[in-house]
Amino acid sequence: MNTSDIIYLISSKNNVFIWNADDWLRLRRDHRIIGGLIGSFAKATRQDAFSGLPLLLSPDEVTILIEKGIARLVECTSLEELPSESLKKKLQDYRDQLFEDQEKCLRENKKKQVMAFMDRIVEGKKRKMLGMHTGKKNKNKMLDKKAQEAMDNIEINTQTLLEEEVAKLPKLKASEALIQTHLAYPWSSRDNIKTVDWKYPFTATQKLKYKVYKNLWERGYYISNGEQFGGHFLAYMGDPLMFHSQFIIQCRSKDEEISVVELMNQCRISCQVRKTFVFAIYCEKEDKVYYQSFQWAESKALQNS
Repeated sequence: MNTSDIIYLISSKNNVFIWNADDWLRLRRDHRIIGGLIGSFAKATRQDAFSGLPLLLSPDEVTILIEKGIARLVECTSLEELPSESLKKKLQDYRDQLFEDQEKCLRENKKKQVMAFMDRIVEGKKRKMLGMHTGKKNKNKMLDKKAQEAMDNIEINTQTLLEEEVAKLPKLKASEALIQTHLAYPWSSRDNIKTVDWKYPFTATQKLKYKVYKNLWERGYYISNGEQFGGHFLAYMGDPLMFHSQFIIQCRSKDEEISVVELMNQCRISCQVRKTFVFAIYCEKEDKVYYQSFQWAESKALQNS
């Protein structure tokens, strides 16, 4: 992979985030990394139905991205320091430029609106010059021949009139300007970041889960957390935005026992949510993951009794 294509994963207080919207899209579209959006929308802070950036990544997702060379774990050193005077000035200059651009864009749009109604404006100007009523009802009435000739004989410089009308438009106030919410550090450079080590997995349970996650990911599945259904992962055939999960995955070591009651409970839950319950068993000696699926089946004898 080209160095310029490397995605930077931002490490902060033992968590790993994605702040850049383009990186979020690339991870989901190209690498089947889902994560979890935990931020609020700047213009909809009082709702909890939808979340925005940053994207919080799970340890398994971070590990697979680093192992496959897709991403690099970094810390933004500049965020640990107080902003310098030069950086403050740079930010203020940037905001001033944004305000000027917005004001210019607003006036250009207003100018286009005035030009679209120029015929009506010219007609209204001529009516005023002749002392006619300019109300809506009177404007819709047909003019007599004499009045129409008087109107046609008046010449108005449309360019001058346009400039006059644009000059009447109110100027944009600083309090009315849109404020840009940055989803990434706008002046990041290689001098502002440092690569940090990623130490995961380091326990037997974490290694088991990661081996299963990696195997599912390499098989082409989208994978999310499965705790709400009593498993470790949920596996999707396609993007969860368009597909329901098909499998509830529970990771088990080769020699780990499970009671019949627990197995029945898991199968029953998976049946109720229309998913297939799967044990993912990792064999360390072979470095291979085996899968055993279970489904709830009702007894016909009980139904007929």
